[in-house]
Amino acid sequence: MKYLLILGLLFSALQLSAQQRLNFNKDWKFKLDEQRGAEKLSYKDNDWRVLNLPHDWSIEGEYDKDHPMGGQCGYLPAGIGWYRKTIKVPQDWKGKKIRIAFDGVFMNSTVWANGRKLGNRPYGWISFEYDITEEVEKEETITFAVRVDNDAQPSARWYTGSGIYANTWIDIKEKVNIPTDGVFIKTKENRVQIATEVKNESQKKAKGTLITDIVDQDGKVVATTVQKFSLLKEDQTTVEQELTIDSPKLWSTTSPYLYKAVSRVIVKNIEEVYTTRFGVRDVEWKPESGVWINGENIKLQGVCNHQDAGALGAAVPDKILRFRLEQLKKMGVNAIRTAHNPQTPQFYDMCDEMGLIVMDEIYDGWHKKALNDYGAHYFKEWWNRDLTDWIKRDRNHPSIIIYSVGNETRGDEAAKALVERCHELDDTRPVTSGHSGSDYMDVFGVNGHSEKKGFFDHLKTDRVFIGTENTHTFQVRGFYRTLTWYRDGYPCVRHQPYEYPDLTEEEVFTYDWTTSAKKANYKQLFNSSYDNAMVRLTSRQNIEQLRDIPNYAGSFRWTGHDYIGEATFVHGGWPFKSFMGGAIDMANFEKDLYYLYQSQWTETPMVHILPHWTHPTLEEGVEIPVWVYSNCDEVELFFNGKSLGKQTPGQSWDKMQYQWMVGYQTGTLQAVGYNNNKVVTEETIATADQPSKIKLSIDGEPLTNTKEDIVQLRVTSTDAKGEVYPYGENRNFFKVLGTGYVKALDNGSPVDVEKHYLATDRIGFYGLTRGYIESLEASGDINVIVGSILGDKRLMTSKKVSIDVQKMALRGKEAKGSFSVFYTTDGSEPTTASTKYNQSFEVELGTTVKAIVLFNNKEVLRMYERFAEDEGFEMDPVVTAINPGGDQAEDAAFDQVTISSQGANFNGNGFIDFGKNQGGYIEWYQENDGSEGEYTLKIRYSASKRDIQEHKVLLTINGESQELILKAVDKYRNEWKEYEVNVVLQSGANTIRLTSIQANGLCVDELKAI
Repeated sequence: MKYLLILGLLFSALQLSAQQRLNFNKDWKFKLDEQRGAEKLSYKDNDWRVLNLPHDWSIEGEYDKDHPMGGQCGYLPAGIGWYRKTIKVPQDWKGKKIRIAFDGVFMNSTVWANGRKLGNRPYGWISFEYDITEEVEKEETITFAVRVDNDAQPSARWYTGSGIYANTWIDIKEKVNIPTDGVFIKTKENRVQIATEVKNESQKKAKGTLITDIVDQDGKVVATTVQKFSLLKEDQTTVEQELTIDSPKLWSTTSPYLYKAVSRVIVKNIEEVYTTRFGVRDVEWKPESGVWINGENIKLQGVCNHQDAGALGAAVPDKILRFRLEQLKKMGVNAIRTAHNPQTPQFYDMCDEMGLIVMDEIYDGWHKKALNDYGAHYFKEWWNRDLTDWIKRDRNHPSIIIYSVGNETRGDEAAKALVERCHELDDTRPVTSGHSGSDYMDVFGVNGHSEKKGFFDHLKTDRVFIGTENTHTFQVRGFYRTLTWYRDGYPCVRHQPYEYPDLTEEEVFTYDWTTSAKKANYKQLFNSSYDNAMVRLTSRQNIEQLRDIPNYAGSFRWTGHDYIGEATFVHGGWPFKSFMGGAIDMANFEKDLYYLYQSQWTETPMVHILPHWTHPTLEEGVEIPVWVYSNCDEVELFFNGKSLGKQTPGQSWDKMQYQWMVGYQTGTLQAVGYNNNKVVTEETIATADQPSKIKLSIDGEPLTNTKEDIVQLRVTSTDAKGEVYPYGENRNFFKVLGTGYVKALDNGSPVDVEKHYLATDRIGFYGLTRGYIESLEASGDINVIVGSILGDKRLMTSKKVSIDVQKMALRGKEAKGSFSVFYTTDGSEPTTASTKYNQSFEVELGTTVKAIVLFNNKEVLRMYERFAEDEGFEMDPVVTAINPGGDQAEDAAFDQVTISSQGANFNGNGFIDFGKNQGGYIEWYQENDGSEGEYTLKIRYSASKRDIQEHKVLLTINGESQELILKAVDKYRNEWKEYEVNVVLQSGANTIRLTSIQANGLCVDELKAI
C-alpha cells in the first residue's frame, strides 16, 4: 500500500532525497525451459524474447490433456522459465541503499545480480526484495537473472500461472531509512497510532528527526507530530507516535475515505519522505451479531476469488482487475476472500478505494494438498517468514478487517503458531481459517459444511461465525434445466442437503454441449442458470440465511468469477478446463445468478428475465418457468404485449424470484418494475431468428492515450433485427488496424480449449465472444475489424448463411473505407475471383464456407465455418448415461502400471493394468468440502484367476494404510466387481492410493467415494 514520492520542495537548509520507487517492468528478456549458466554475467541472451512484465507464460501456451498441470491446474504448460535484464547504474544511486523488489513470482524463484545469488523464494504468492547495494557501488552495469521453477506439478489445486506475474521495482533509499513495510498505523475513534521503524544502514552513528503529517484527500495537513531518534551503526529502532484528527472522515463500504501519513526522516541536511495510505475506522466483532464497522452492523456479502482472469491468466492488467472488482461491487458484493493466497498489492489498493472489505488469506494448506504445492514441500521451513512479510505488507489497508491463515486444512500445532504470529505482528485484526476446525481461531470459519441442513441449529455462540466458502452452486451462462440437480445426489446423508422441488414435472430443455456417448465422465455436465444446481443449498436460501440469522456474520460464495483449473473433481476433466461456480464467467460476462444477488443486495432499480426466449426445438405451448429478478416493489410481466399480471416480492428464498409459467411460442417478454406505482425500470427479450449479424461494444473503460492500455471488446451474435441469438457459436475473426493488437480471446466456455494468447479467431459461446485489445503505443488510431460467417451450425432451424463484418474505432479516428467479401462453398480457398457476397445464401449439411474480407481492397480477414451434423451444440433430446461411473483410474496419477483398453464393459476410455508389478500404484485426488467423516469407497476392478485367487493391494489414505484382498473374477477384463470399504476422509484435500502388494493380472477401472 506504500506510495513513495519524489518531492521537489525548496528548502535552503535541506537536501531533499525522497525515497524513490522506480517501476522495473520494461524490457526484460525471457526464455522458456532450463538455460544452463543463464545466471552468469557472461551468458549470451541475444536470442531471448524481449517483453514487459507482468508476465504469465502458462496462459500463453496451448491447453493439452497431457500437460502435467492436469485438471487441477487447468491443462496448461508449466515448466521452468528464465528472465534477464541488464541496466546501467545511474551515478545518483551511488552512496544509497538500493533494492530490487518483486510483487509476485510463481514459483520457486531464484534471483542473481551479476552472478551473485541474492536468494530464493519458494512461495509463489508473496512479495519480496533483495539488497543490490553491493553491485551498485562496485559496478557500472548490473545484469539480473531470475529462474522460475514451476516444473513439478500440480503445484496447487487451481490454476496458478507461471512466471513474474506481478510488478517489479527498484527502491532507492538513504542509508538511514524506513525499511520496506516499516510503518504500522492503527486507528481508534479519532486517534492515530503510528509505529515507524527507522534503520541505520551506515557505518556511523546517526541522529535524526521523524516528522509525521496526516494529510486528507484535499491535501490539507490535519495533524503533525515530531520525534527525535538516535541510532548506532547498523542499528534499528521503532518510533511510536500518536496523533489526533479532529472529526475524522471515516472509511466504510459506502464512503471509503482515505488519509495519507507522510513520514519525513531528517538526518543532518538530508530529508527522505515516505507516504502510507490508511483509513480511519473502528471494527468490532460480536458473537451474537457479527461485524460492526463504525457502529453499524454490517453483513459480509462476500465472494471468494482466485488470482487469474481467464484468458489473461495470472498477470492481470490493473484495468481488468479494477473492472472485475467494480463488477462485483455493482452485484452488491461488499467483501472478498483472497482464496487461497495473497493477491497482488494493487488489489488491496483498489479495495481500499472502492470500499470492499477483504478477508486476506495466505495459505491453502499447512500440509500437502496437491502433489507439489507449498504445503507439501515448503510450509514448515518458510511459513513464518512468508506470513511475516505478508502481514507487514498488508496491515495498513483499511479494507482488510480479518486474516485467514488456511483453507480446509488441519493441525492444532500449526494453527496455534500461525494465530500467535498474526497477533504479534498485528493485534488489531482477528484470525480465522476456512474450515480448519481449530479452536485457536478468533473467528469460526466454516466452508461447505456450513451449508448443511440444521447447521445453524447447533452453532455455538462463543465466537463470531463466518461462512468462509458458502455457498456452492454451479451454473453455465445461457444454459437451463428445470429439474433440480445435486452434485452428490439427493438425499445425501453426509451433506444433509435441503430439498428443493423441480420447476416442472419433466425436463423442458434438452440441448447440451455434446451427447452422453461423447462424455468421458459422468460429471461432464453443464449446470442450470435457474439457481437449481448445487451441493446442499441454493444461492437464494443462502442469501436468506445470511440476512435473517443474527449471528451469521458473513458469507463468501464460491466464487465471484469462474477460474481456470479445479476441473476434474466437480466437472469431470478434459475438455472441461475451468471451475464454473462463479456469478460471472471467465470472460467477465455476467450470468443470471449475478442479477439474483443484485436484486437482493442493491437498491438501484433493476429487473432481469430468464431464461432467454429462443427455443426452436420446443413444441408450442410447452410451459416454461419464466423468472424475473428484481428489487422493485412490484414487477409486471408482459407476453406479446399482454399483461400476465403483477407480483410483489417475498422475503423467503422461494419468493426472491418472480415466476410465471408461460406456454412457449415465439414473441416478446417484457418485465416492468414499479416503485410507488411508477415505472422505474424494464427489460425486454424476444425470440431470435437464425444468426446473421454481429454487434461490437465495449465493457468498461475505453482505450486511453497510454502504451499497453487494454480494452474489453464484446462481440454479440444477433439475428437480422439485432436480437441476441442465445445459441450463437459461430467463429469470430479479428483484425486490429493501427497501433494495437489482439492480446487474447475468450468466450467464457468451460469446454473451449483453444489457445487464448495472440489468437486471431474464436468461437462464440452462447452468443458472446470476448476480445482483449492492447495498445502498442501511447498515441495513434486503433480500429478493430471483426467478421463472422453466421448460421445455425446444424441447419436445424434454417439453411441460411450470412456473412457480417463490423468495424469499431477503439481510439482516435475511425478508419474510413469499405468492405468487400468473397466466399466459396466447395472447400476451396477464396480469392477475389470467387463469389462476391451480397446477401444471405443457403447451404447443405457438410458444407464448409470460406471467405476473405477486403478493406479498401486490402485483405484483412480470412474466415471459415463448417455446417454439419457433428458441429456445434447438441439440440436433440439428450439421454442421460445409464451408468454414471466414478473417478476413472486412467485419469488418476500412477506409476509402474499401464493404461489398457483391451477388454469390455469398463467405464471411461480404459483402465489401469497392474500386470505383475509389485509396488505399482494409482493415486486419486478427492476433495471433501464438508467436515471430516466416514465414506464408502467403491473400487471397480477385474482380476485374473489364472495364477492366484486373491490379489492383495495396499489402500493408503492421507498416509494411513490398510491391506485389501480383491478376489478374482470368472471373466477377466470383461467382468468387473466393486470392492467396498469404509474409510475416513478428512476435510479438504485427500489422496487415495492403491499399491500392488501381490497381484498377477489385476486391473482397476474406477473409484467412487460415497
